[in-house]
Amino acid sequence: MNRSRRRNCNTVNAASLARWIVMTAFLALAGLAYVYLTLQLYHLGERRKAIETELADLHKKNDAAAANIALLTSRTALQRRLKEGYLQMIAIPDSKIVRLTIPARSTDEEAVQPVANPLAQHESK
Repeated sequence: MNRSRRRNCNTVNAASLARWIVMTAFLALAGLAYVYLTLQLYHLGERRKAIETELADLHKKNDAAAANIALLTSRTALQRRLKEGYLQMIAIPDSKIVRLTIPARSTDEEAVQPVANPLAQHESK
């Protein structure tokens, strides 16, 4: 009776079953990773769009501030504020002024010359 029971039992190929389970698990994980990365890409795109909009607004505010600064520091605006008494002008004493003079160039051979190769200049003379 023991033999007949063995003949009627269906054997399961464990290696094949394990292979299919591993393949199914791999495909399931790959699908979940694809969905996760797609959603992350969508959310990062939305965030990038919001940041670009904010940057454009900041550029507009910066341009408006630059125009306002140019308007407030123009010569006519400063003269008007000077007449109103809002600004005061103080004369700068001569002792506080620094004057720079450019020294005359020397014609010596040892002087700094605007040529990169000094041999080329001597050969051309």
